[in-house]
Amino acid sequence: MMQFSTIHTTAGLAAMSAAEASGTPINLTHMAVGDGSGNPVTPAEGQTGLVRELYRAAINRVYKPDPTGQPTKYAVELVIPASEGGFVLREVGVFDAEGTLFVVGNLPETYKPEASEGAFSDTVVRVEFIATNANVVTIQLDPNVTVATQTWVTNNITAAMLIPGGTTGQVLTKDSNTDGDYVWEDPTDANVVVNTIEEYQTLADSQTVVTLTTVNTVGLAVYINGLRLPQDGSPEGWAPDGADSSKLTLGQSYPAGSELIAVQNEPAAGFPDALLTGQNLADVPDKELARQNLDIYSRAQTDQKAPPGLVGHFARQTAPAGWLKANGAEISRLTYSSLFNAIGTAFGAGNGVDTFNLPDLRGEFMRGWDDGRGIDGGRGFASAQGDQFKSHGHTGATNTAGAHSHNRPATSGDGNAANSNAVGGPASNTQVASSVAGAHSHTLSINPTGGAETRPRNVALLACIKF
Repeated sequence: MMQFSTIHTTAGLAAMSAAEASGTPINLTHMAVGDGSGNPVTPAEGQTGLVRELYRAAINRVYKPDPTGQPTKYAVELVIPASEGGFVLREVGVFDAEGTLFVVGNLPETYKPEASEGAFSDTVVRVEFIATNANVVTIQLDPNVTVATQTWVTNNITAAMLIPGGTTGQVLTKDSNTDGDYVWEDPTDANVVVNTIEEYQTLADSQTVVTLTTVNTVGLAVYINGLRLPQDGSPEGWAPDGADSSKLTLGQSYPAGSELIAVQNEPAAGFPDALLTGQNLADVPDKELARQNLDIYSRAQTDQKAPPGLVGHFARQTAPAGWLKANGAEISRLTYSSLFNAIGTAFGAGNGVDTFNLPDLRGEFMRGWDDGRGIDGGRGFASAQGDQFKSHGHTGATNTAGAHSHNRPATSGDGNAANSNAVGGPASNTQVASSVAGAHSHTLSINPTGGAETRPRNVALLACIKF
């Protein structure tokens, strides 16, 4: 639970000691309020200023709220006019004529509206503290600078003097419309009831200018077909007319028959548009800028993110977004500048001026560049290499036959006696000669086999290159 207190600073305590020693009272001249940089604050003795000061003015008055009961108790008062505001009060400080922070305190979180938000009265911030003796602080009540607040008049002139009851610091308020029906209340308990007012209009085709009849653009929220529009003048929002508060201009037109609802005094109308839970971030006004601020990529950007020059194989017949077929095509150096900066003219200089060539990987097996290793030396980066077999030899032999003879038919006039063979009919007297061949070899012929190239088992995919 947050505790609220007002304490003397170290410098304030030193100032009181010096005032007692010299007999010269402290002159408190200014008060300031701040918002604690958007967070609750706890006053500390070592402070020399507020965490974040938002408004400072001359003190309205310094007085003793209870001179008889506790003469060393003082109160200082700051009046914040209705024209100032648009900030939250969380801290308060009192300064002396030397600019020293004398007293510092924290306040219950309170929003101070400004005149344009419908504020109609001043705000009074009062701080009480106790001095070491009754003569340390100068009592200040200059009628030329002091503002008589309604609370002060009520407490000191009307209520406290004329109507009995109540306690110190309370004010008299009406409890009902009946005459004489009053009640004493704490002045900080302010209940403001503001009714919202709605106006409905049906938009015509191409209509962007809307003239209001029931409400005006002060504190206005605008909805089209149930969707709230931001008041920022963007194409998705709206803007009030600079001269006529009964007119507004839509950032774009809507289909004929669209319903416009203008809601005045809606509690959130004066605050920046919040993201609606049910929209699940669909109502982020500028998604691209939001991603830029968060330093993240969209899904489409992530799908395409790869360094220019990366080669990949895809199980499809067309190149995906952000990629080109690696087919040796001649392309623009300007249009594909990132890819050109990555690979240059390693695979072809194009026209030598404003184009260059992609690598042609169609039907090719890719091999890692040797890059000085010595396995595939003697060739440059991006060079092509024809197919070949590594040098090797084959051995072969036929069996050697021993001495043997071959039979042959006898010819007419052959005088050698030979066995007679009956061929195709009755035995005949045809003579067959026999010759003897010595040891010898026969020639071996090996027939070719295979196709038009040497290759391993493989699958055909589409080679592409990232641009």
